[in-house]
Amino acid sequence: MAKLVKDLMISEYDQVPEEESIYGAVKKITASRRSKIACVVDKEGRLKGLLTPRDILEALEVRKFGTIRGRFFVGPEVLHLLTSKYVRDIMSAPISVHVDDEIEEAVNTMLDHGFYELPVVDKEERVIGEISYFDILVDSLEEGGKV
Repeated sequence: MAKLVKDLMISEYDQVPEEESIYGAVKKITASRRSKIACVVDKEGRLKGLLTPRDILEALEVRKFGTIRGRFFVGPEVLHLLTSKYVRDIMSAPISVHVDDEIEEAVNTMLDHGFYELPVVDKEERVIGEISYFDILVDSLEEGGKV
């Protein structure tokens, strides 16, 4: 019998509301240190999008502001962008797997979209957890290399 997403998912995940400022979202994501992506959810917890590091860097126009000694320069212009733009303005489309999907489908979704972790949703599209490629890999190795 094939393993399902619910067999390997974890219930912790980062989430931010659509109306959160980029600054607020970055603070929440970095404080948790759980994930590199955050689930953008509505008031009912339904997945509306994903907030990725790429979304944030593109919104901040990193190429325009540059770096100093390899570190991102945070000046007044960047601070203005962080506080004046909202998650809903920069988020990526919602990509997820369902709790009852087979693991193989989750891996294919990750590979198709270039993510190493994805939100797990229920039948009402509410986020209930997260699954990562590394959790799947470790489980596969423990099971003798079978997905």
